[in-house]
Amino acid sequence: MIGPVIPLLATALGVALLTWSLGWWGVVVGALVAGAVLWQRRGVAWLVALAAITAWGVLILMNSIGGRFETLASSIAGVMRLPPALLVIVTLLFGALLAWSAAVVGSEIGRLARRERTSA
Repeated sequence: MIGPVIPLLATALGVALLTWSLGWWGVVVGALVAGAVLWQRRGVAWLVALAAITAWGVLILMNSIGGRFETLASSIAGVMRLPPALLVIVTLLFGALLAWSAAVVGSEIGRLARRERTSA
């Protein structure tokens, strides 16, 4: 059995690419697929949530290199009356919650599909 690092990195890469192309729905799609594929692994939802945090963290870091992220984060944080750092944390937690929820659904779909194949 492979350790958690390869599934974590593969899921993070998938979530990052899907987020780049689909927006925040990419987290849901990626986590649903990862949950269905990794349904036998204990704690799959937490692994996928961590992968989403990693993916979105890298995407935020890539956006911050351009220099415009700080201005945008400060503006949005000002409207929401939050410190910019807290806005980033809330954003990462939102992605993690989406991923965790979709991974739970995906793992149940994977489990039910496996049960249907073995009973048929």
